[in-house]
Amino acid sequence: MRGRWWIQMADEYIARHPLTGKPLNTGNRRSRKKKVRTIKIGPWSEIEREDVIPLARGDVSVIEVLFEGRTVKVGRPAGIRALPRMITGPLKPMHDALVMALADSNPEVRMAGIEVLPICAMRDSEQLLDYLAELLDDDVTMVQQAASHCLGDLAADFPSGTDTLLHIELRHTVESRRKEAWRGLRSLCSIWPDVAADHIDRLIREKEPRLRRDAASMLSRLVSRSGAKIWDLISWSLQDEDGEVRIRAASTLRPLAESHPKIALILAEDALFDSEEKVRAKVISCLDRLDSSSTKLRSLVTSGCRVADVAVRKACIHLITRLYSDDEARELAIELLKQETDKELIKYLEDLAVDHQLEGDEARKNAYLAPAEPVPARDLEIMASEADLPPRLALEEDNPAKPLAKDEDRHA
Repeated sequence: MRGRWWIQMADEYIARHPLTGKPLNTGNRRSRKKKVRTIKIGPWSEIEREDVIPLARGDVSVIEVLFEGRTVKVGRPAGIRALPRMITGPLKPMHDALVMALADSNPEVRMAGIEVLPICAMRDSEQLLDYLAELLDDDVTMVQQAASHCLGDLAADFPSGTDTLLHIELRHTVESRRKEAWRGLRSLCSIWPDVAADHIDRLIREKEPRLRRDAASMLSRLVSRSGAKIWDLISWSLQDEDGEVRIRAASTLRPLAESHPKIALILAEDALFDSEEKVRAKVISCLDRLDSSSTKLRSLVTSGCRVADVAVRKACIHLITRLYSDDEARELAIELLKQETDKELIKYLEDLAVDHQLEGDEARKNAYLAPAEPVPARDLEIMASEADLPPRLALEEDNPAKPLAKDEDRHA
């Protein structure tokens, strides 16, 4: 008897943009079509359907059910937890019973109502989100926590209905409430990326660095659904005054290079010279994924070879051989040697400036030689057959016009 019930939602909720009111495009249509919620199995699972509503409303105080082989007495909270079983029946009795539970003076009853709110709201969310807003500031801490957790669950199902609540909770002074709100925002990133982008847009404008840092961390979840709005958010975060914000935003560059290389190169252009070493390292990782034939990329790397920061110079100089031909790389190395001061880089550039085809050691010279042409199979057979002949006959076979002189003629 223990486990969960999988309940298919009876009606599909149409999410609308909080600002425009227009229907939203989901980032995951397949998951939308198969939307399900689960409830825990318990004594309430054995309540007869005709007893659920009276018990949930409080019209009946206690009933007895047979659960796991024993008789159990259940009260109003159990009746409320059984309400999701009624979503396929008449809507109004179930909805009214849940509203009464959320407004009840008993904390246990309110918590039971919060527990089933995400499932019941899929049929009719009217008033339920308003009650949830009040319960977030309930006098009882456990009710507050349950309501906060419920908001995190509901965010992806009701992006427009929870927009204001999420805006407030993301900035709340209580850490546990912020944590649940950020969980809700993460779920929005995968299902409603446009709404998530609007939240992140507002968050990266906040004065508090912590909010901007957390918002920048969310950007990597939106890269695969990139658009002009997301690119702007990344660009602004890469220019933030807080170094940690820039570091987190730079984490988007490498995946962006795989999906939108031109945009990644534009964003990396300024970030390459960032004062934060971790930002520069992420930019170099991005550049290494870009098309080596890009003229803009070559220009950026060449500029990076001349900056004052040794780490940037080193990273860019090591990209030369990937971006340029051997002759072009030697010319650039010779030019860079005129101003390079780092001993390690000088040694690397000196080696790069040498034409190993002419001046290298024997092994390097041989590496430039064209491979020998393969011997035809017929010739190999002839050579093998000749190898079995006596040396004198083999030589006569090779030179039929010049027979060997007799011994006495050679000594004459």
